[in-house]
Amino acid sequence: MNNRPKIRAAKYTIYCLFMLALYILQTTPGFLSIGGLKPNFVIPVAMAIAVCEGDFPGGIFGAVAGILCDFSATSLFGFQAAILLACCTAAGLLTVYLLRPTIVNFILLLAAALLIHGMLIYLLNFYMWGYEDVILVLTRRILPSIIYTLLLSPLPFLAVHRLHERFEEWLEE
Repeated sequence: MNNRPKIRAAKYTIYCLFMLALYILQTTPGFLSIGGLKPNFVIPVAMAIAVCEGDFPGGIFGAVAGILCDFSATSLFGFQAAILLACCTAAGLLTVYLLRPTIVNFILLLAAALLIHGMLIYLLNFYMWGYEDVILVLTRRILPSIIYTLLLSPLPFLAVHRLHERFEEWLEE
């Protein structure tokens, strides 16, 4: 009997539950907060799924991560979902055709995605409106948050990579 559909459904369900659990931790007040800065957990998980699984699942989980980020943001709903859909799809395509799914490549792709994400938020939510001292938002909030997220990002990657390998073993049986 072929259990492939059940194994794939279990894999994506576990990915969803993992992302949801990290979203809950991310939005918990005071959890891993340093000087008012909090790391983003769902973007590294979506990027890790894109690196391990490829473009289509990566794009789907990127959009889901963006929707989760939109729930706790003050910007237009769907804005972050569109950004992360594009970034995770691009990361998945790069991994499928050019790169190996290693932790170094993951961190480089995540850094690029976080910079694109952060700069678009900065440009469209702050800089465009001409507020005074708007550079402080970039230098004291957005860039330090990106660095903090990058420092913690190997943990979600290692978890997703381990899950991916385990499910691939089960699919080969």
